[in-house]
Amino acid sequence: MRRKIHKCLSFLLAAVLLASLAAPAALAAEGGDTVFVRTAEDLVQLAENCTLDSWSQGRIVRLEADIDLSGTDFTPIPTFGGTFEGQGHTISGLSITGSGNVRGLFRYIQPSGVVRDLSVEGRVDPSDRKNTLGGIAGSNRGLLAGCTFHGTVRGADSIGGLVGINESSGQIVNCTFSGAVTGEHYAGGIAGQNYGAVIQCRNSGSINTTEVDAELDLDAINREQLNAAENVPVCTDIGGVAGYSSGIIQSCTNSGSVGYDHVGYNIGGIVGRQSGYLDGCANSGDILGRKDVGGVAGQLEPEVRLLYDQGQMGELLDALDGLGDLLDQTQQDLRGTSDALSDRMDAISARTDEAREAVGDLADSAADWTNENIEELNSLTARISWLIDQLAPILDDAVDVMDLVEDLADELGNALDEVGAASGLGDQAEQELRAAVQSLRRAASSGKEAVARLLSALEHLGAALGSALQSQEAMEEVRAAAGDLAAALGDMSDTLAEIARILWNGGDEAALGEAAQALADTLARAGGALEQAANAVAAHMDSGELEEAGKDAAAAWQALGEAAQALRAAAGHATDAAALLAKLLAQGGDLAEAFRDPGRTLEKVASRASRLGEDLADVFWELAEEPTITIRPIDSAIREQGDALGDVFAGLLEDGDALRETMSAATDTLLDDLEAIGDQFRVITDLLRDLLEQTGEELSDRFEDISDQETSGPDTGCVANSRNTGTVEGDINVAGIVGSMAIEYDFDPEDDLIEEGDRSLDFRYQTKAVVRACMNRGGVTGKRDYAGGVVGLMDLGRVSGCENYGDIASTDGGYVGGIAGASWGTIRDSWVKCHLSGGDYIGGVAGLGATLENCHTLVEIEECSAYLGAVAGDVDADAAVSDNTFTSERLGALDGISYAGHAEPVDFDTLCTTPGVPESFSRLELTFVADGVVVEVVPFQYGEGIDALPEIPAKKGCSASWPDLDYTCLTASQTLEAEYTPYTSALTDGGELPEILVDGSFSSRAQVSHTTEEVAWTDGGAEYAGTAYTVTVEDPDLEQAAYTVHCRLPDPGKRYDLWVLSEDGWTKTDARLDGQYLLLESQTGTVTFCLTERAGPLAVVILAVGFAGLLIGFCWLIRWRRKGTAAGRKH
Repeated sequence: MRRKIHKCLSFLLAAVLLASLAAPAALAAEGGDTVFVRTAEDLVQLAENCTLDSWSQGRIVRLEADIDLSGTDFTPIPTFGGTFEGQGHTISGLSITGSGNVRGLFRYIQPSGVVRDLSVEGRVDPSDRKNTLGGIAGSNRGLLAGCTFHGTVRGADSIGGLVGINESSGQIVNCTFSGAVTGEHYAGGIAGQNYGAVIQCRNSGSINTTEVDAELDLDAINREQLNAAENVPVCTDIGGVAGYSSGIIQSCTNSGSVGYDHVGYNIGGIVGRQSGYLDGCANSGDILGRKDVGGVAGQLEPEVRLLYDQGQMGELLDALDGLGDLLDQTQQDLRGTSDALSDRMDAISARTDEAREAVGDLADSAADWTNENIEELNSLTARISWLIDQLAPILDDAVDVMDLVEDLADELGNALDEVGAASGLGDQAEQELRAAVQSLRRAASSGKEAVARLLSALEHLGAALGSALQSQEAMEEVRAAAGDLAAALGDMSDTLAEIARILWNGGDEAALGEAAQALADTLARAGGALEQAANAVAAHMDSGELEEAGKDAAAAWQALGEAAQALRAAAGHATDAAALLAKLLAQGGDLAEAFRDPGRTLEKVASRASRLGEDLADVFWELAEEPTITIRPIDSAIREQGDALGDVFAGLLEDGDALRETMSAATDTLLDDLEAIGDQFRVITDLLRDLLEQTGEELSDRFEDISDQETSGPDTGCVANSRNTGTVEGDINVAGIVGSMAIEYDFDPEDDLIEEGDRSLDFRYQTKAVVRACMNRGGVTGKRDYAGGVVGLMDLGRVSGCENYGDIASTDGGYVGGIAGASWGTIRDSWVKCHLSGGDYIGGVAGLGATLENCHTLVEIEECSAYLGAVAGDVDADAAVSDNTFTSERLGALDGISYAGHAEPVDFDTLCTTPGVPESFSRLELTFVADGVVVEVVPFQYGEGIDALPEIPAKKGCSASWPDLDYTCLTASQTLEAEYTPYTSALTDGGELPEILVDGSFSSRAQVSHTTEEVAWTDGGAEYAGTAYTVTVEDPDLEQAAYTVHCRLPDPGKRYDLWVLSEDGWTKTDARLDGQYLLLESQTGTVTFCLTERAGPLAVVILAVGFAGLLIGFCWLIRWRRKGTAAGRKH
């Protein structure tokens, strides 16, 4: 049994993944030629050698040292098909600024190319062309693993931090980017466009965070798609990981900012426009844009299938028959003109058919082999990454179980110490029981260490994806840790059985044995199924018999589903067996009281172990439901078809030469036949035109949404198990997960559709788009219509199992919903807890909805003009609404009205016990944030309050307060931002020309007031009287500091003395004059002062008058004497 248990933890992490990732490395090693790069000159030489595509194939290039390319004439490595081992070294100083497109350290990485463990630093910014640019490669068809680029990549179309375009055969695994990416169309932190697989990659760089002027170049427009998004002169398809993806994006993260305020279409935290498969991704960066803006994906395009139906087009078929008759007549005329010419024509016709068949066979075989295997390899890697993500939290819970087992051992030991000799067990039994307790403690400790090693091994395996050797080493760690865990579990099982035997005093031994045997049999059955699958792949991996291995793996896949069911049964048996053992402990006579606590702990162990079994069963059951992965090897048929094609073309050339020798001249009959054929083609064209013009069916009538139907095979047009915690802001179609679920207007039936059936004019489109098990915790703000927690605008598709906890708002528009702003698709099994605000059509699930099933909300709608509801603002006339519940003190379900059985209110406790309720939904809390930093998270009960508000961190020059809410009755979680207000520098008592003005530093709540009264006092024998002012400054937020009082003078033309009242009485104080105000410095909250008019001294007045009189007399005397002298001279 011990050997079986560890299989549950390591099966799908084994040889299947190693085989898929080892293929490129094995190819690179076959040549046996290793190139060592130690200097910049070596790298320049490597680039020159790689101008020939075959030079690098089969070679291994090892970077032996860090290299700085600054100041060198390095040009990008043109094409690479070998293995480049970076060995953790860094190539710095990369500068690509000249002319040209498809640029990076490598221009093209071939399907056989592998680049791993390489760091690059530099700048990619060409002067013109500017298309298909990446820090590592312009175009990737091979494998990039463990690579990092730090720097700047700037261009126009298909701009990626690592790769410009990741083609369908390309894999990018465990790679990171930091720096800045700027592009006009298809810009992403990892890849501009992804058609292959991007797995476990991380971006922390900024993507298009500066405004980009996209210029319209008429010569560069694709005239076949005049309406295509890339022809729009604005930024489109911008994402934190990829700008556009129709491939796989698995377990990737973005923490960088994406987009520019109010600019750009299809802006997403992970991918700008998504039409492939996206799973297990997380965004924490801030996302900005104009239209179709999402925390995970800007726009989710559906998978579109074009189905042709067989219609009867009689007239058209007749015209085609007529064309066939004309061709037959032409051949007859040619035969009549020259039998030899006819023979040659027949030979060429036959050869042409053979060539067409040979080309078709070879193309089909090669395409089938390539496409099948590429999809399988990408799916394998993504599936392994997913399995690692699922097992990690289960193993974390296993550590808790081991802790409980240790507690059980301690409690058993304490119980024995407590009862001592009174246990009645006898010396030998007591010694055996003590030994068993010690064994249980050691087994639990060993199990915990094994789980820790297993977690570490899983982390190593996740980091090793993309490297065959490292994956194999990590796999050995997994096997070893799983074996140790199996041994520990076996020891625990044996020890518990031994404890039961010692304590047994009769009653249920047969039942105990039956339960224990059932548990052992079930684990053995599950382990056997997993062992069958692992052995099936391993037995054929080395010999290359993958087709035969696939048959065995398919059988094992079916057994895996049976094993999942068996694990669920085992969980139940484990609970039963533990309950029985607890009962034995309780029946232990004198020991019953002492062993009560160990019995309870044992039941806890069984309960937690049971949940572990259920969780593990769910993982393997979901894995078993996935399609079986089969890798088909290259066989001799393709080579034989290539040889046959060469022979056919050689014969065709010979027949062509013979025809030219035989043909002499064209006859009038042949010209007439050719003219008739041309006329018949025109007839067919007119018929087709008439058929298209006469149809009255609208194009929209030909679309059928099948998103709500379960289909087999891998999902495209899917976003699953992803989360967003960053803020998202835009104008139209803004959401926490996907901005819009809609068909891009530039789809081309020749390139973008999956066709089924023989082509005809009777056709229809089937669309499928799915968002499932996603969570949003970031705030979403739209300027206009369509803002949602999960989807902004939902033209079609299905949203299921999603959660939203971020607040949603539209500043100048409507259609705001906790899940979708407006939905014409299906929303089911989703949960909403948030605040909503906007204009019209505001709803807990959808502002406007169509199909709403089993959704549950706890929302507050703060602003709304009309059409608001706890479930939906309004619904379509043909809407299907059922099994929705909500809790609210004032809201109705749909446009203010609730409907029993369809959308009805329940109390909060009932809402939180609804089947499937998420753990975080029932947890209510206020999150206090200051300057973007969480100060404290305070939990509360529904309808109750909190005791105190947390202290706000001080900010220089500002006062602070929390939002004004009723904190005594809270009904919804929310995030509260501290409000900082700059200090006020002056306070007045009112009026255009205030009587009192105070100058200093005050909070926004500070006030100044003053009173007056007539006073009189004596100082130095002199009496004084006047009007006293008492000025009071009150500031509830700041401690009182120094300030200056400005008092307006009663009469600006007079002079005044300033007196201040203190404990010792009135004191004359020096004062400053500022215009009409007298200034007084104060250090206290209240100050009392008085202004007295200053009178001039009498002596000074008398002296001045006397001096003036003397001056006048002196001037009169001088004048009189001058007159007397003048009169004497006359005489």
